[in-house]
Amino acid sequence: MSAEELVAAVRAGEPCTDLDLRGTELREVNLAGAQLRDCRFDDADMFGVRLDGAHITGGSLARADLRESDLTDAVLSGVDLSGARFAGAMLGDARFEGCRMIGTSLRGLRGLAASFRLVGCNLQVADMQELSLKGMRVEECDLSEADLRGADLRGVVFERCRLRGTVLRHARMAAADLRGCDLGEITPDTPRELAGAIVSPAQASAVCEALGLVVADQ
Repeated sequence: MSAEELVAAVRAGEPCTDLDLRGTELREVNLAGAQLRDCRFDDADMFGVRLDGAHITGGSLARADLRESDLTDAVLSGVDLSGARFAGAMLGDARFEGCRMIGTSLRGLRGLAASFRLVGCNLQVADMQELSLKGMRVEECDLSEADLRGADLRGVVFERCRLRGTVLRHARMAAADLRGCDLGEITPDTPRELAGAIVSPAQASAVCEALGLVVADQ
């Protein structure tokens, strides 16, 4: 199927399955409401593409250029988004479930709403610098070695997430709930990076130990 045939199918409300459009140019194409299953868009040029309200299940958008795209209300489940670029994308109430997002660039996202969700995603080494997730929920995600420098994480609930080696320098952490998260190795820099966050007694004890303090029962 060509890009033109894909657009025609989406306009007709037809679901698309097992398409191979790797490396295809789809700049500013209107795919709003698309239903895509197990399709391949690896390395595709999708700058400014409209995918608002789309349901994308399986398949791959690895290394795709999705800058300035519109994914408002889109649902992506089990999609490989490794290395994809979302700078300037409008994600609104988008939901990412079980997606592979290793090294994905999420800088400069626009229009994130309170119901934006990251659930069960692998975000290892993702670029999330200065991303604002204020008041949102991130569930069962692996953020190991992700770069969250300067991010606004105030009030974010991190539910059973992995934060091993996550870069949090200059991130705003007030009331960020990290209880139940795997914080990895605690270092003397950890207290400064987590200042204002909510942690469990066990996590607090580990932080104290890193500072050379002894926590006594009485």
